[in-house]
Amino acid sequence: MYLLKKPFGNYLVILLLVVVGFVLYANSFPNQMFWDDDDGILKNQFIQNWQYFPKYFSENLIAGVGLLSNYWRPILLTAFSLEWHLWKDWAPGYHFVNTSFHITDAILLFFILLYIFKNRWLAIFTALVFLVHPLQTEAVTYVSGLGDSLSVFFMFLGILFYLKFRISKKTPLQSAPYFLSLLMYIIALMSKETAIVMPALIFIVDFFFLSQNEKLSFKDKLKKIGKAIWPFLVLASFYILLRATILNFKNTFNLYDEENIFTSNFHIRLFTFFRILTVYFGLLFWPFNLHMERGVEIATSLFSPSVISGGFIFLGLLALALSQFKRFPVLSFGVLWFFIGLAPTSNLLIPISGLLYEHWLYLPLIGIFLLLIWVGILLAKKYNLQKILIGILIAFLIFLSILTIDRNKDWTDPITFYNQTLQYAPNSYRIINNLGMAYNDKSDYEQAEKMYQRAISLDPANPVAYHNLANTYQEIGKKDLAIENFNTAIKLDPKFIFSYNALINIYLENKEYEKAQEIYEEIKHYYSGF
Repeated sequence: MYLLKKPFGNYLVILLLVVVGFVLYANSFPNQMFWDDDDGILKNQFIQNWQYFPKYFSENLIAGVGLLSNYWRPILLTAFSLEWHLWKDWAPGYHFVNTSFHITDAILLFFILLYIFKNRWLAIFTALVFLVHPLQTEAVTYVSGLGDSLSVFFMFLGILFYLKFRISKKTPLQSAPYFLSLLMYIIALMSKETAIVMPALIFIVDFFFLSQNEKLSFKDKLKKIGKAIWPFLVLASFYILLRATILNFKNTFNLYDEENIFTSNFHIRLFTFFRILTVYFGLLFWPFNLHMERGVEIATSLFSPSVISGGFIFLGLLALALSQFKRFPVLSFGVLWFFIGLAPTSNLLIPISGLLYEHWLYLPLIGIFLLLIWVGILLAKKYNLQKILIGILIAFLIFLSILTIDRNKDWTDPITFYNQTLQYAPNSYRIINNLGMAYNDKSDYEQAEKMYQRAISLDPANPVAYHNLANTYQEIGKKDLAIENFNTAIKLDPKFIFSYNALINIYLENKEYEKAQEIYEEIKHYYSGF
């Protein structure tokens, strides 16, 4: 087997990826946990007590804090629970796990590419770009971003098991790696919803692997792949059925949970996707000013420079993939990998209540850099420029690494992070509200009050900032103002349980038992069995 020809070389590559990965993310280990880490881990009773383990498989991701989302990720909850039982709220432990999974993903990617294309330099440099690119920090440095690297870990294992099945020349029923690949797909789906695309990735991996190793016609290849891949499609269909029925916590197929111009019109989502493509390509090659809460204007017309340029990128890449799959299969593979990886977050089929996040490129960016590195290797061989190419790639990797180390600093603590994000999203309600909570946790009540008032001015119909402002007033002894704002939150959302609980506690502390009983009776109207 090709991978066994240079085992020592493979060990050196693994060592290189491990060392580079840990050096790169070492300055993230002291970073605090915040934002979604609160609901996902620090305040989530489900992950802190094993008695709730069965609920991981029947409840939404943040049910453990009494909140509703449409994310079903029992394996991610299991990972968080294992971490919690190992080191409670000790942040370096979580950062170590995130970094370890990311490094392992890079190692698995190296072997996948080596199996398929049998080009060591292509596999090494693509894995290194995947490892060091600063866009990955949103999935690695941010503790709650573990879902990306965790699901990709199981997807990559599944792809490798599938390749081992192909190499064995056995039928699916005779191959243990084949069944392990199916198992990895199930686990990946339970880690993050975006793993739904794994059968499509296996399809292109299998197609190009067969192209390299067997002389089959196009039709025969499709037949051979179809006979092996159909159980994956059955699993995908069953998963979709579950998410449409018993695991549909809110609105699986429209996370906006409402009909609007974006959710109701495919062409508007397509135009917006084109606009986002231009942003993504800018971030891939010039990843400066990285931040959360990226705003993208919904595109209602094709005749916009950003939409037109994104359309040209889309059509140009598809034309490249279709025209070169026989002559230069790596180019087609890279393009298809990029679009398959991006499909779940493209908003084209399912509106997902978000337009653009950097971590959505965690998997797709592999495709673009794979084809570019391959082109570079091809030209370097043709014109005898190997040393120049290696120098350019090393310089590019150093450039990306410096940006990654610098980006890690933005995640140091919540106040640093939210203030950095506000530079780019000054009107983000949730960032301003979260900054208020960060100031409140630091007992800087004056700044906390300012942030909450600012959030209220942006969205006066949202109960959350009123509730948090009330908490701050309660902290500084202004109970009348606290009661007033808790009541405002309840008026805006009669099912806002947190403000009910806070009011009951205030009235009990003041020995106003009748008022506490009134609030309790009011809750019972909305929460049966309370």
